[in-house]
Amino acid sequence: MNQVLLHRGQIKVHEVSAPLVDDHSVLVRVHYSYISTGTEAATVAASTESLVRKFSNNMTGSTHKFMGAVKEHGLASTFALMNERQHKHLPLGYACSGQVVATGTRVDGVYPGDFVVCAGAGFASHAEMVAVPQQLVVVVKKPAMLKQASITTIGAIALQGIRRAQLELGQSVCVIGLGLIGQITVQLAKRAGCTVYAIDLRQDRLALAKQGGADVCLNPLTDDIVKEIEIRTAHHGVDASIITAAASTGNIIQQAMQTTRRKGKVVLVGDVKIDFDREPFYSKEIDLLISCSYGPGRYDASYERESKDYPYAYVRWTERRNMAYILELIEQGLLRIDPLITGEYPLHDAATGYSFLQKTGALGIVLRYSPEMTVEEAIKKPIVVPSRAFKAITTGVRLAVVGVGGFAKVRLLPMLKGIPKLTIHSIVDTDAANAMTVAQQYGALRVGNDLRKVAADDDVNAVVIATPHAQHVEQVKLCLQAGKAVLVEKPLAVTNEQLLDMKIFLQERPQSFFMVDFNRSWAPFNLDIKKAINGRTNALMISYRMSGNYLPKDHWIQSELHRGRIVGEACHIFELFCFLTDAQPVSVHVAPLRHQTSDLPITDNIYATVTFTDGSVCSLLYTVLGHGSAGKEYMEVYVDGKTIILDDYYTLKGYGLPATFSKKATRQDKGHEALFESFFKAATVEPLSLPVSYERALMATEISLVVDKLARQGGGFEVMEHL
Repeated sequence: MNQVLLHRGQIKVHEVSAPLVDDHSVLVRVHYSYISTGTEAATVAASTESLVRKFSNNMTGSTHKFMGAVKEHGLASTFALMNERQHKHLPLGYACSGQVVATGTRVDGVYPGDFVVCAGAGFASHAEMVAVPQQLVVVVKKPAMLKQASITTIGAIALQGIRRAQLELGQSVCVIGLGLIGQITVQLAKRAGCTVYAIDLRQDRLALAKQGGADVCLNPLTDDIVKEIEIRTAHHGVDASIITAAASTGNIIQQAMQTTRRKGKVVLVGDVKIDFDREPFYSKEIDLLISCSYGPGRYDASYERESKDYPYAYVRWTERRNMAYILELIEQGLLRIDPLITGEYPLHDAATGYSFLQKTGALGIVLRYSPEMTVEEAIKKPIVVPSRAFKAITTGVRLAVVGVGGFAKVRLLPMLKGIPKLTIHSIVDTDAANAMTVAQQYGALRVGNDLRKVAADDDVNAVVIATPHAQHVEQVKLCLQAGKAVLVEKPLAVTNEQLLDMKIFLQERPQSFFMVDFNRSWAPFNLDIKKAINGRTNALMISYRMSGNYLPKDHWIQSELHRGRIVGEACHIFELFCFLTDAQPVSVHVAPLRHQTSDLPITDNIYATVTFTDGSVCSLLYTVLGHGSAGKEYMEVYVDGKTIILDDYYTLKGYGLPATFSKKATRQDKGHEALFESFFKAATVEPLSLPVSYERALMATEISLVVDKLARQGGGFEVMEHL
């Protein structure tokens, strides 16, 4: 299919893979999409600015960020990430209308054949096909008005500003900035029974606002705004000012305070720098309010991605309900939309449309679609993945990287690029623009969003999977079935059902060439520790502290689907315990912190002790309460009169050991490079032999699931019953 992408200031229509539909989304064949002068024009302008200029514009902040990234990720990874951002392809658009061609299994109330409006950056893009979460989709009752309905998203932004102002019949409101959102705000305020003052620098926009119902139109170039409003409001000021303009200074806010009455409201909808004098706000006790996009639910993953609606009685106007009301006004002819559409262009001529907006400053245009892709092509028939046994790679590793989010860009891809006899052949990601950017950066031959296509591709003989955690098992099985060498990021599984499924699969296909990126046991310092304790007489006592960054409860890792930090991160340390002890777990005891506040998941601060068959006792303190400057990881090992201290993979200190054992490193090495290089090297050598049997990965995963379960139960003890 075709999609509009922005690359370094250039607007181009690219051919990309049609999006895939998840359980909570609908696939829409787009008829119209709306381009506004505000957000999209700013995005286009920003993309032309070089990294050097962006860096110099905020030298102090940029330097701190750069040095922090170098310390955490290394110089090569930091430059790779900067390069990716400089050459990034950005999908444009956040408002469209069209017809549903397919729905996810958990979508309710929207059906194939329905005409709909769609919202959301990254979802409702300028593309022939879009996959949009159900909560950002509203059914259109009058398909003949699809073109006008494409503006619904922008209308919802204006409506949310009105709601934040809490306007009442008979009140006065000043709308500052008469771009697209400002024009709709004027119409909505007038429909709410208010006296409307409209302010803008352009006479044509003032004239349009007058047609839309504005009672008084003022131009700062010719009118004394403060004096005019004082006179017309008997020196009280307006009840509310809604700022829909964009500005790089706080002067507009300052003016709004002057024209707003004591105890009135100033609502910020536009992108305005918050920089103003406190005194007028203080003396007049004015409320400064920020309006967030389309309304309650925006940027809440549980609402948008998982269709968890807010109760009607408690959140009357969610973003979807705001969209529905705007659409109702449009369909009833109660909003004047046609004057707000200042041009119409076919999709293939999108660049001309953007150029028109930039040159004329028009309010907005629509793109018209005549998709060449048929519905049958959009709803792809499942690709049949052949079942093959893995054979040693003799012609060089041709790798597919599946999931190219932040970790893959910062850590995995720069490292993979340096592995001898390895070619990054394919990039797979649900974000077509992101996949295209990464593919070009690393010279990948193919790019797409369908893993089944990669699994069936004979040219690909190895796969690295770095997708969200809950997807790992199914994706690993698919690629192993196709005879690929598979290295998956931790965790392997997030539920007992997934783990059992994986165990059964591996029992039925023992020839699978497969590892999990449990890299701590490959770190040079841990290999030194392992060597030092070989031949020990007694069991080990190990204490490990992992101090993570705070993640809010609505972060995707913390969701019920992906199970949180124990399963997703602490699993590293449980695998390290298995490596150092060379034993199997016997029992687990967990004591979670009883939080006094509700912002911390119970799995974020725990103390877990695991006993092993050799008598070893290994404890992990996982916490997000500490300070980052103390280092993330710290381990103490006690055995046979020796003490070993590992401090954040920078220093290794041995007591009761030769002086040569103690070391300092200039950079952290947690074993990523060694693990990946060993895995891919082993994949090319006959007879095939995994560097580490996958039993240890399964064991570590099982420990993490038991610890997670006990933590969620408030703590407890459990004897391991291996699945």
